[in-house]
Formats: sequence, structure tokens, C-alpha cells
Amino acid sequence: MPLTAKIDYLELPSAAPSDTARFFSDVFGWSTIDYGPDYKGAGGAGIDTGIDGASDRVAAPLPVIRTDDLEAVEALVIAAGGEITRPAFDFPGGRRFHMRVPGGFEMAVYVARD
Repeated sequence: MPLTAKIDYLELPSAAPSDTARFFSDVFGWSTIDYGPDYKGAGGAGIDTGIDGASDRVAAPLPVIRTDDLEAVEALVIAAGGEITRPAFDFPGGRRFHMRVPGGFEMAVYVARD
């Protein structure tokens, strides 16, 4: 019988877990699950997600969020205190931009090409 392996959980490092959780709520509408001062969860993200404030965390891979309105999300990112690190550009799957969230890690947001 072959091994079954699926992505089940995403854990992201953050120097400011509360700020990161608040940013996710403001931009994407995700709920915050409070596990204490150094660890938060993000509900409604499409995958179980933890926000880890441990100082010994290594950099995480780039998470990519899919949306149907890239410009609206970009405006929300800026309004919520995020930083656009790479302006919107075309790539084979659609169009995307990169951003840095409060707490310091980078993410990307894209809209698929029809």
C-alpha cells in the first residue's frame, strides 16, 4: 500500500504573532485562535495555520494565497500595514504580487489566469 502524504498544516514564523494574526483578519477575514502570547492560529485559511513567535524559528517557504480580485487584496494589504515587496507581475499561472506582513515573513497573492 503506498504512503499517503498530504499537506495538512502550515506554520509561519513571526516576530509579532498578534500583529500577524490581526493582519490576516483585516486582509483575508480569517479568525484568530489564541494559544498564548507566542503562538496564534488562523481559522478559515483553507489549511490549518499556526503563527509561531518562537525566536529560534527558521525562515518558512513562501505561502501563496489565491484570490479572485488581486487589486482589492493589494489595497487591503497596504491599508492593514503590510508592505508590497514585489509589485504585481504576470507569471504562467496568472498575476501575483509579493508582500511582507507585520511580523516579518513574506507571502504572495495571485489571481489565476482564465
